[in-house]
Amino acid sequence: MGERIYHVWFGTKKRIAALQGDIGSDIKQLLVEVAREVGIGLMEMETSADHMHLVVRVPEDSTLSWVMHQLKGASSRSILLKYPELRVDMAQHGFWQKGYGYRRLERTELPAVRNYVRTQEKRPLRHE
Repeated sequence: MGERIYHVWFGTKKRIAALQGDIGSDIKQLLVEVAREVGIGLMEMETSADHMHLVVRVPEDSTLSWVMHQLKGASSRSILLKYPELRVDMAQHGFWQKGYGYRRLERTELPAVRNYVRTQEKRPLRHE
């Protein structure tokens, strides 16, 4: 079967615009560290004010759900420990919304999707 590559997106709890400034930078660093520790290929990532986009390479012996559990779980715990004031805004229960959207990618789609992810900060929020 081989590795699979996905474009994945997910939002903050209540779509709160919490991914700006230091928190956004810290989240990116946390995701890089978690991916490295557990062997996830994090090919591209970018934040918007209230959501993230990733391009991930899922190892042959893993599933996308396992990958997302690792990335979202570890980053949520760490960011709420570092910024405890976020617990009030996030209603005490995690940093991320439940679930995520995804689309499996063909190798030919990678350049365009990576560029789309890379340019997220330049795009206006749809619900502003």
